[in-house]
Amino acid sequence: KVETIADKTQKPIGDIKTEIVDLSNKTGAAATDIAEATYQAISAGVDTSSAVSFVAQSSKLATAGFTDTTTAVDALTTILNAYGLEASDAEHVSDVLISTQNKGKTTVNELASSMGKIIPTANAMGVSLEDLGAGYSYLTAGGIATAEATTYMNGMFNELGKSGTTVSDILKEKTGKSFQELMNSGYSVRDVLDILQQSADEAGLGFNDLWSSQEAGKAAMALLNTDTKDYNDTLKDFQTTQGDTEEAFNKMADTTEYKLKVAMQNGKNALMQLGD
Repeated sequence: KVETIADKTQKPIGDIKTEIVDLSNKTGAAATDIAEATYQAISAGVDTSSAVSFVAQSSKLATAGFTDTTTAVDALTTILNAYGLEASDAEHVSDVLISTQNKGKTTVNELASSMGKIIPTANAMGVSLEDLGAGYSYLTAGGIATAEATTYMNGMFNELGKSGTTVSDILKEKTGKSFQELMNSGYSVRDVLDILQQSADEAGLGFNDLWSSQEAGKAAMALLNTDTKDYNDTLKDFQTTQGDTEEAFNKMADTTEYKLKVAMQNGKNALMQLGD
């Protein structure tokens, strides 16, 4: 299956197979699962020459994020493609996902099944992956399920960025800039909510009265209940995160269950190679 789409001028299929089996031996994931993840990675635009190393990063994310390698590949490639990032950025993206899991009440598995619905909106509105991760961490830590947090924030971003809404008009009046322009100039989502709250206070309105949809209002109110400095400090942590995936993976890899899984998979791969 991999051979049907691999660019064999970049790497011979025999070398790819060897890399897949080696990765299977190291991680305990089935070689067939790694091959499937490699196929998905190449299909999503990862170069054949670096596809297995990309899957290796995805495999660490899968172990640390309580999901399978194919799901991790799908999450990483979706984010990379939406934000126009390179495969070399996968490690940072992976660290952001693990940081979201650590700071919130969610898992990478839950994020992977939901984030595809909001990433196009967030990217179009200039909301960075790190800001999105911070939003998820606060909403889920506050008791909102990952799927609902996705719906609520999606509604909030759409309302903030759509011309003619109350909140969009307030931002334009107060700053002379659209939501997208504020995001691109370095504001955080929480900074924008401060501008809206101040405007509501000046007009004698409730903050919730500014929003036309309940979903958008729920996300905005939940984030408004966080301290601005705390939110922005968390955002900075997301922007500078490094090694979170590796640390979480090492903890999981040090368990008896993981070591047994690796040993059993090495035996299966030895039989498969003997059959070859």
